[in-house]
Amino acid sequence: MSDTNGTLPSSTGTLALFSVSHHHAPVEIREQLAFGDEQRAALLRDLKQIASEAVSITTCNRTELYLLLEHHGLQTMRHLNETVARHGDVDPRELATASRCQTDDDSIRHLFRVASGLDSAILGEPQILGQVRDAMLEAHEQETSGPILERMFQRALATGKRARSRTGISRGAGSISHAAVKLAQDTVGNLSDKRAVTVGLGEMGCLVARNLYANGVGSIDVCNRTMERAQITASEIGGQAIPWSQLESAVRSADIVITATGSEDYVLTLDHLRPTNCYDSTPTLIIDISVPRNVDPQVDSLPHVQLFDIDALHAVQTRGIEQRRAEIPKVEAIIDEELQEFCTWFSSRRLAPVISDLYSQASSIQHTELEKALRRLSHLDERDKEVVRAMAYGITQKMLHKPVTRLKSAGESDDHASMISKLFDIPYNQTRSDEY
Repeated sequence: MSDTNGTLPSSTGTLALFSVSHHHAPVEIREQLAFGDEQRAALLRDLKQIASEAVSITTCNRTELYLLLEHHGLQTMRHLNETVARHGDVDPRELATASRCQTDDDSIRHLFRVASGLDSAILGEPQILGQVRDAMLEAHEQETSGPILERMFQRALATGKRARSRTGISRGAGSISHAAVKLAQDTVGNLSDKRAVTVGLGEMGCLVARNLYANGVGSIDVCNRTMERAQITASEIGGQAIPWSQLESAVRSADIVITATGSEDYVLTLDHLRPTNCYDSTPTLIIDISVPRNVDPQVDSLPHVQLFDIDALHAVQTRGIEQRRAEIPKVEAIIDEELQEFCTWFSSRRLAPVISDLYSQASSIQHTELEKALRRLSHLDERDKEVVRAMAYGITQKMLHKPVTRLKSAGESDDHASMISKLFDIPYNQTRSDEY
């Protein structure tokens, strides 16, 4: 579990990222951490022991936890790794090797890169932005997020939108579903005489079916546990809806099978595809884009079956990849701007108690000294007294304006806040971990 420290001050907690993604973790680990809604909610609740705020992004290529940790150090990160491992039923040592941790500005930059499509298996792919939004909304509904992470995710969404509208990072970019159909074309050739079966009709499964249709596949069978959903999709693409009970016969007669269900168990096993007296060994290409996997890996041992899982798609080259790579510096420049804006806001939020105390102290002194002066100036009428009060208030505000403005914009805000607290004898609770 590698760790990279950011540079933001830690006076109100540490922003942290725990990431298990396609960059470092095999699908065997990722599928264990592809938590469903209830599992994810339970994990986030458990993490409240160490984090005041928590948001989880879960896709077929990544499970990432964004946290506002109350204390940061080796003990906290070890506890985090063990908690995730327990919920995913993964060996903590394997998870520590497969995961990556970042803190503060590094974790913020990573989220902004994710939302912009720079960290995706397919550069610039469009679906991740919606997945980031869904993660933020889910955490809000579960009451595990808070003002810091919600602001951070809002800026990430804004960054992703700017990246796509102001650069060509997503121009011609395909999704996993596009890559699956491209892999099918590369493997079996012309699709016009092929029979395809799509298994599962969630967002990804529907995209697969539509992409197969758009690429001229000979016929499409769509199979889903909910027959009504299968019928609707089939009618849209001129395909045939297949009841779940007929999945085995549909798969056995297909040239191409693409699975995309949310099942935690295998939906296709050796028994579904092993040759029998009733079924011959028709060559079958199976592409499993689900995490957890829908197809038992042992299926690949059958001589008439060619099986690819989602990691095989990462090698599929999509059109326009070189042009999109040329856009990366432009996207990074947008990320730099958004990162600076968020860090400035974050630092100023940490300083709010110091600034508030500074104004309170100044207001108290102003009130005390003003009352003393007015007692000595008892001959003044009420209008003149109001002029004196306004003058005292104006002097106080102007005296504090520049110090407070510079304090808010200071990069090393903890140092400035500490200096202000000493100069004006204001308590300043600078929370830092003693574990490092």
